[in-house]
Amino acid sequence: MNTSLCSYEGVCDKDGCDLNPWRYDVYDFYGPGDNFKVNSLKPMTVVTQFITTDGTDSGNLTEIRRFYVQDGVKIESPDLNVGGQTYNSVSDAFCADSRAYFDEPHNVFKDNGGMAGMGDALDRGLVLTMSIWDDHYAHMLWLDSTYPVNGTTQGDARGSCPTTSGDPSDVEVNAANSTVTYSNIKVGTIGSTNAV
Repeated sequence: MNTSLCSYEGVCDKDGCDLNPWRYDVYDFYGPGDNFKVNSLKPMTVVTQFITTDGTDSGNLTEIRRFYVQDGVKIESPDLNVGGQTYNSVSDAFCADSRAYFDEPHNVFKDNGGMAGMGDALDRGLVLTMSIWDDHYAHMLWLDSTYPVNGTTQGDARGSCPTTSGDPSDVEVNAANSTVTYSNIKVGTIGSTNAV
């Protein structure tokens, strides 16, 4: 059981419900280089779709689906085997099955309302925030390395970065001038943003 993932102080959902293919032994989907289906060294478009029960903006949220576009090619999220079930998007069932698969008994996402709670938050209005940052607590290893560092259980491996990476004492000195560009951001009904 991975209980050291994060601190549970505060009211937000620290774990959330993530869909990271690497955690499910899909090692060729996202990473730095042409050997990955999505090459993180090249520009890409990330499309996130919020699916409702009736396909309208006023319907109840049931699923969050993501795909990528790179070099003019649409790249779907891969099918993941989660305890005998197949998923390629985030849903209440996926979140519950992934918790069981990783032997994580808590499901804070469910405790905070799951998909319905997320839908309610979207109805109230959210602010899209994107940034480049570092992590003094866990060196961002929970995102794209192995965390906990010596972890050997299913789901501890989260990406190809070495466990020695991400140390703020290194990043803030040797990568202080790092930049990222977020551009061409669009919001609209599904299919209206012409991502492909």
